[in-house]
Amino acid sequence: MIFRFLRSTYRIPGFLLICSYYGLGMVWVKWRTQKDRNAMHVLFLQFIASVYRLMGIRVFQEGELPEQPSILMGNHRSYVDAILIPAKRPVAFVARIESKSWPIIGWSASTLHTIWVQRKSKESRKETREQVKLRLQEGFGIVIFPEGTTNKGPDLLEYRPSMFYISAEGGFPITPIAIEYRDPDFAWVNKQMFIPHAWKHFGKKHIDVRVSIGETISGTDGQVLLNEAHAWTQKEVIRLRALWDSEAAL
Repeated sequence: MIFRFLRSTYRIPGFLLICSYYGLGMVWVKWRTQKDRNAMHVLFLQFIASVYRLMGIRVFQEGELPEQPSILMGNHRSYVDAILIPAKRPVAFVARIESKSWPIIGWSASTLHTIWVQRKSKESRKETREQVKLRLQEGFGIVIFPEGTTNKGPDLLEYRPSMFYISAEGGFPITPIAIEYRDPDFAWVNKQMFIPHAWKHFGKKHIDVRVSIGETISGTDGQVLLNEAHAWTQKEVIRLRALWDSEAAL
């Protein structure tokens, strides 16, 4: 217990310091280089590596992301999900406008060309569609969690359809991704406060997670794409959950 206490004690402020350091770094790089997305991407990958080392995050990956720009669609478990996708190229995130005002994290996300969505606004949804198309045409990958919120699982929530129709209309490929943590309670749900949740889980020696990357799909029917991506991801997270449970039973 004492080691868990000590790890939580230094990891939470350490995490905030890393976010602050790289957040300011991203702002500086963006200011100095303007649109040099490759420099931003390198800094983002360094940020991910630093968080992994500090937090003891171990990612067990199956499959590979495509070389070409794609819409990367994963199920959503917790606040760590966004840094689990091993992007090979610069990516832009699609996130709720409420997150934009978060100190450090929200500001840093803005420097990564994040597309902020106000879900109750028709104008915002239209602007989102245009921004996604623009980012893909510029060579960015797009990271989105189509459930729209975190979910403990293992069953998925319904996927929000708009991005699938954007993909169908623009001919953009979709790569489904399944994410499952060893500890299902790592899911950040039911309006839990960040600090109490982080204190409980950051004290563990390791945070283990399996990430499975599916075959890239494309098509002209948004509903078909949604059904295919959801079905694959649903089946895959159940398989990953079974793997974790079988290891625990040994």
